[in-house]
Amino acid sequence: MNSYGCGAARFGAPDEACMRASGAHVDPAAEEGLCADGPPEGQPVLATVPGLAALIGDEARSLKRAGRLFALSDVIWIAQAWLIASVVADFVVPAAGGAVDFMVWMYSLGFVVLAFIRMQLNLRAGKLARQTARAVKSRVRADLLQAISSASPASELPTSGAVAAHVGDQVDALGPYLSNFYPQNVRLRLVPVAIILATAMVSWLAAIILLVTGPLIPVFMALIGLKAKAASEGQQEELVRMSGFLLDRVRGLETLRLFGAVERTRNQIADVGDAFRVGTMKVLRIAFLSSTVLELFSALGIAFVAVFVGFSLLGDVTMGTWGAPLSYTAGLFILLLAPDYFAPLRAYAAAYHDRAAGLAATEKLSALHAEILARSEVMPVHAVSKADQQSASETAPSVCFEDVSLCLGARQVLSSVSLRVGAGEAALLIGPSGSGKTTILDCLLGLHVLGAGKILVNDQNMAELDPVAWRQSIAWVGQAPRLFHGSLKANLLRANPGASESDMWEALALAGAVDLVERLPRGLGTVIGEDGFGLSVGEARRVGLARAAMRKDSGLILADEPTAGLDEDTAADVICGLKAMSGGKTLIVATHDPKVMAMTATHIQIRDGSCLEVVA
Repeated sequence: MNSYGCGAARFGAPDEACMRASGAHVDPAAEEGLCADGPPEGQPVLATVPGLAALIGDEARSLKRAGRLFALSDVIWIAQAWLIASVVADFVVPAAGGAVDFMVWMYSLGFVVLAFIRMQLNLRAGKLARQTARAVKSRVRADLLQAISSASPASELPTSGAVAAHVGDQVDALGPYLSNFYPQNVRLRLVPVAIILATAMVSWLAAIILLVTGPLIPVFMALIGLKAKAASEGQQEELVRMSGFLLDRVRGLETLRLFGAVERTRNQIADVGDAFRVGTMKVLRIAFLSSTVLELFSALGIAFVAVFVGFSLLGDVTMGTWGAPLSYTAGLFILLLAPDYFAPLRAYAAAYHDRAAGLAATEKLSALHAEILARSEVMPVHAVSKADQQSASETAPSVCFEDVSLCLGARQVLSSVSLRVGAGEAALLIGPSGSGKTTILDCLLGLHVLGAGKILVNDQNMAELDPVAWRQSIAWVGQAPRLFHGSLKANLLRANPGASESDMWEALALAGAVDLVERLPRGLGTVIGEDGFGLSVGEARRVGLARAAMRKDSGLILADEPTAGLDEDTAADVICGLKAMSGGKTLIVATHDPKVMAMTATHIQIRDGSCLEVVA
């Protein structure tokens, strides 16, 4: 299929239909919606919303395994604490017979071995959590990008600035949530219980002190977390707004300068930045408040345990143990365990803000995904025989609309449209802007799912055709050519990679662009910028028309306002090019230009989405 542009507003990146329309090569992996680390076959990553549906199968198990490894590392500290307490006690109360030195060496060796095991467990757990988080982020991005790329170019999708902020910053916010909070959540369920049991074996009163003071931290953290989540959501909304605002203003900088709106825009950017600053400070205030609450209760818990141990060793407290008085080894063992009882709570509290940001990002990403699915339209793919496909897309097909109706959103765009264009005939869709001419062409390109009726191509239902193969058999000529960065030759070869240079000059001649190319400093080797930067609107349109003419096997030519915004000479060149290209082919042009309407063709009057009159 040939093209020189997509007539409707699109995302910044070329979509699959536009790429095929321009004859550009589309990677087979990208065509199937895959990437190197993209989602496997099965349920989409964000198919079930709300919630982080990316955690399916092995990912959830991997993060739980990382949490259990962290917990095992902390449990090993119980044995290390006992070894430290025993060594110190042997120095304070040395045993007879010189056995102290031997036991100190044995305890020290055991402590080093356990420390090495703990280090390996922590390294393994951290690596596993980070790898899993990266895999989930890649899958979330792949799912969002696949939903965007599979949407119809005619769909009304979110702005590119908002999509960039979601796919970039908000997907990144999932990383700390998955790699930090999720394993810490598992760790929090295991480690405090193990430490309380180990403490209770020595002193039931110390275990009760830890049991009472510990749960106070999650309770107050949960109360603060509700406020933190709301503040994080507000900050992320400001980030998305700021990203979209900046991107839109950068794109329109030239227009802003022409209209003298640079100063006003600078003030607006300052206001947006100030709003983001205020939101960030709200999140930081809550973070400092939660840290204060955490340290207060953990310090109180450790202090109560220390007071109990101290008075027990002095003999002022005789209760709290299982009969025998609290020994120096047991007291030091309890004191060494108390801070580590609160360590998982500290880690959980620190990761709680990652949770708030992650959940807020999840809701935003889920809402974006749902919005894309709700707004986008994808033409269903049907398996057809090769013979039927060739019959439908053969040279100069006939096209017939039978009572076609279409609603976009809540607006009726097409209403019972019936028309027929015979094979090899030329037809002009005439009507005011907004009457539905472009939508009819979009329907022929398979960019909309019809609400009612059907479109027949050579008396075969177009819905039964392979949309990719069908689009490849169409030459699309729009108002805005989609030219790519590179030489003119490279842009022309996108339509027909095997074409010779003589074929290119022949196509340029049909488009009336020979003089244009000969004036350029390097001819066909002249490099142009993205979207034809360096060429005027008329020059870019003629180059696009030449690219469309490169595909001589296209039997159907669709043109949407091909002369809009052009001067008389350039418009005449484009009209002559269309006439030359359409010889023996079916041509359908949407226009309200009198110069185009002067062509010998069937005139089809369109108004308010209905076909009013057909004049041969």
